[in-house]
Amino acid sequence: MEFEQVDRLTVGTVGEPGSRVFMLQVVAESAAYTWVLEKEQVVALARGAYELLSQIGQHEMTKELLGKGPLGASRPEFDQVMALVPDEPAFRVDPTTITLRYDQDRHLIQLVFAEYSESALIDPVEIKIWVSSRQLAAFGVQGMKVVAQGRPICPLCGHPMEPEGHQCPGSNGHNPRHR
Repeated sequence: MEFEQVDRLTVGTVGEPGSRVFMLQVVAESAAYTWVLEKEQVVALARGAYELLSQIGQHEMTKELLGKGPLGASRPEFDQVMALVPDEPAFRVDPTTITLRYDQDRHLIQLVFAEYSESALIDPVEIKIWVSSRQLAAFGVQGMKVVAQGRPICPLCGHPMEPEGHQCPGSNGHNPRHR
């Protein structure tokens, strides 16, 4: 499947922190298309979006979206525009297949990923989504906002902390970050 023109590219979650399901979604021609991601994939895509925008000289868009201007991410309108539309996900994304690339001739960015499959006998479905620099910047900002809404991260070990307590391996002298 290829999406040549999309109204928006967004990410969101379903569920409570600690048991959230991360969803990647495209809205095109008033129809929503949704896929399941892992939290780490959302972080990697958000960072990758900013890095790619920096490489093509469009990183100022991210700064603009982080501000309080008319399109700023701190405004309620941003959250409304970037909210998920109710939809059932088509499949889980294979993390090894995610790529972002800039097409200089079209001035568009292509996000490509494929379906995760444990069977080598099945040809995975591949999705190609074309977005503008502004859409990618908004997606990156939204991705980091969504990730930040989860459980707090332990500063010693880097693992999420549960509300009922956290058994940190870093508190017993075996901090993996110091190795």
